[in-house]
Amino acid sequence: MTYFGHMFRTGPIPRTPCRSAARTSFRKQPWLKALTLLPSPLLLLLLAFLILPPRTLAQERSLLRVLAADRLEGRVVGDMEMRELVGNVRLQQDNVMITCDRATQNISGNSAQLSGNVVITQDTLTLKTQHGTYNGDTRTAASTQGIYINDGHVILRARVGSYRTGSKIAEFASDVNVEDTAATITSSRMQYVRDSALIIAWDDVHIRFKDENVLITADSVRHYSDLKRSFFHNSPKLWQIDTAYVRYSEGVIDSLDLDTLSIVADRMEARRDSSNSFYTEGDVRIVRSSLAALCQEAAFLRADSMMILRGDPVLWYDENQIIGDSIAAGIAGSELRSLDVIGNAFSISRSKPSDQDSIAPPDRYDQTKGKRIRMQFTDRKPARIRVEETAISLYYLYDDLALNGVRRESSDLIIIDFVDGKVKTIRSIRGVEGTYYPEKYVTGKESSYNLDGFNWREDRPVMPPYPSPAENR
Repeated sequence: MTYFGHMFRTGPIPRTPCRSAARTSFRKQPWLKALTLLPSPLLLLLLAFLILPPRTLAQERSLLRVLAADRLEGRVVGDMEMRELVGNVRLQQDNVMITCDRATQNISGNSAQLSGNVVITQDTLTLKTQHGTYNGDTRTAASTQGIYINDGHVILRARVGSYRTGSKIAEFASDVNVEDTAATITSSRMQYVRDSALIIAWDDVHIRFKDENVLITADSVRHYSDLKRSFFHNSPKLWQIDTAYVRYSEGVIDSLDLDTLSIVADRMEARRDSSNSFYTEGDVRIVRSSLAALCQEAAFLRADSMMILRGDPVLWYDENQIIGDSIAAGIAGSELRSLDVIGNAFSISRSKPSDQDSIAPPDRYDQTKGKRIRMQFTDRKPARIRVEETAISLYYLYDDLALNGVRRESSDLIIIDFVDGKVKTIRSIRGVEGTYYPEKYVTGKESSYNLDGFNWREDRPVMPPYPSPAENR
């Protein structure tokens, strides 16, 4: 009897063999000696494998079962046992139910080919296709001839797709369309993770938000359906068409103007929850009618009708340019209502004798600078400018339409009031210093009067082309 036989026999335990006998026994059974050299955890695992029945060491295979069919025929193909199921076919694997018109079941492979009004359900999810497969070992339903999924949160359609009932992950390819309560997404490839309501789409992504006429194109997007948050990557582009202005000529439509907002950035985040906000980052370019901006970061707070620009921001409206450390723009509808420029604030505008002049005198720019500039607008024209802390202003003067020199002032506070977009009064408060330069000293030397830090930018962004009907799916 072996040493292990002594461990498990009943009755009195024999005396321990002498050392010489033990050495002889080990020499005769080298495998036993090697076994004793194993670490204790490995030895216990090996013992469990030898002692426990196989069923306790492996997970039992969950089989695809036939619940019903109008006709059933069995056959053997090679080493595979097959069943042909025809008419009102019903199959089941755990909590997955399958119905179809016809099925070919591979009993050995625990799978089935499905055709005709295929419907697969799992809790709240319903999958539909005309032709597909189901693999019970991988718990995967698949189709290459059109697939539809609705789980109560999202509706997904594609030419090709699969759904893993174990991990609850769906994958789609070719003409993918996904719709939830907030948005509709189309792409060439997509993955849907049910447990986190996460949609990952890539390759020619288009997303439309339902509550606003917004279209975003991107290389990829992560869209959280329940959280109503979307993250766009690799230079996404946004277009929002707010209002159509129709011009009439003798009662007939003459032209149609669209008030369109466009945003281009390296990355975007849309929050369609109660905050109703939108964030962009990296080489941000914004264009909307007469307004344009460049910056590294931008936040659009729709609830507050506010746009905040950071990271070397530059903002243009009409023929005006604003720079600063940060710029907060109040926007009502499509109109600019206010600007709050904080840190190294600098405002520049082309100087013209009147609004009717289409061409401004060369190199003449009205300028204001300070630590902070606040601006108010009426009917898209400046109504008041308030320059705070180390305030400096430079304004060119006109006598009727004739050039009449330039005026420079500095003080603790400068308030400039406008009428119809033209300067009416300039008030300097506390620590006032001012100089007037007659026209004869100004002509041809305009740039020498520019304030320190003057930089008229020529890189104003333009509206990117809207996707064509073929691209705008």
